[in-house]
Amino acid sequence: MNVPIYMGSSSGFGEGGLGGHLGFIYRAAQSTGRDIRVICRGQPQLPDGEFVSVPPPVWAKNVKYTPLRWSPALQTNWSGSQFDRIAASRLPNEPIVYHSFPGFAENSFRKVKKRGGITVLEAATTHAQNVYEVTEEEHRRFGMGGNHFSRGWLKRVLQEYELADFITIASDLQRQTFLDRGFPAEKLLYAPLGIDTNRFSPPADGIRRRTPGQPFRIVQVGQVTLRKGFLYLLEAVRRLNDPDIEIILFGGIGWRAIRHSLASYRQLGIGVRQQSGDPLSVLRDAHLCVHASVEDGFGLAPLEAMAAGLPVIVSDQTGMKDLVEHGKEGFIVPSRDADRLAEAIAGLKRNEEARRAMGAAAAAKAKQYDASACADRYAEALRPAWVNAL
Repeated sequence: MNVPIYMGSSSGFGEGGLGGHLGFIYRAAQSTGRDIRVICRGQPQLPDGEFVSVPPPVWAKNVKYTPLRWSPALQTNWSGSQFDRIAASRLPNEPIVYHSFPGFAENSFRKVKKRGGITVLEAATTHAQNVYEVTEEEHRRFGMGGNHFSRGWLKRVLQEYELADFITIASDLQRQTFLDRGFPAEKLLYAPLGIDTNRFSPPADGIRRRTPGQPFRIVQVGQVTLRKGFLYLLEAVRRLNDPDIEIILFGGIGWRAIRHSLASYRQLGIGVRQQSGDPLSVLRDAHLCVHASVEDGFGLAPLEAMAAGLPVIVSDQTGMKDLVEHGKEGFIVPSRDADRLAEAIAGLKRNEEARRAMGAAAAAKAKQYDASACADRYAEALRPAWVNAL
């Protein structure tokens, strides 16, 4: 049966991690020749009739004037629920394949299942129970509020897991967290994600060389949250006591205590700044990418850094470790271990030729994850949902 493929995410199409993931699914689905519909925030650059734009919740524009601003977990859960309700109302009353993401899909999946369709959940993270437990522990460890993941969110996602016919995963780490919680292996579809390696590429004059007197620039790309492990990077640099090191945290900050943490490290003499927008120029101006997350299912941002010619240091609790051979494209260090992270940073700063060789190896490895090739592999992995199931 040639049923249409729908996909939905409470993000802008092609914007950020989930938006980029959504764009990747769209590209892969185009190879099927099926009708495709995208449900998302904003106004994507897609042909008319191929998308439905879901407006933000009415309370979102005034949230900063209410006590809700102190509860990002409630905002995350309520925004996801609002998106899901509207998405469900826009789905057809006929069998379809519907892709969505954790926290955005419970009502939509129920409707699709009732109409005889197929539901596919893009895991995006490790198992939700793991995400919740790890982030709760991290916020307790640092005595900081602002966790984006609540028990309400966890309950919704666990329901979505039950309603999903298939769950896509992009790393061995993700797979293991699901298997450890009793998920049947046949429900998990392994499909690595890809990036635009034509856009994310080394500078035209080759792998960047650090000149004498130039700061050693370390970039970490992603939301500046405790889950992303940025405090371990700051602590590692503090322990090195090296004024030549400059840190760029490239991503949004959504919690006041995070800004206070950055300010406290600046007072200790750590050179750290925060930026957002298009990361390409920052990646090409940096010497090293660190991905110190305490939990991450895959990580497109460090893959983009590799494509731009940067060696990477990743934690062992991120799916990105699948792409890094320790000592070749970079290093894999234990999660939450500032000493081991500092040791790896110091070694790359000390040995410029080794750093550049790892950057070249990283760019070569990233080529294997070009979006066009990965989209084909994703389409093949999704055959059980797109071709065989209906």
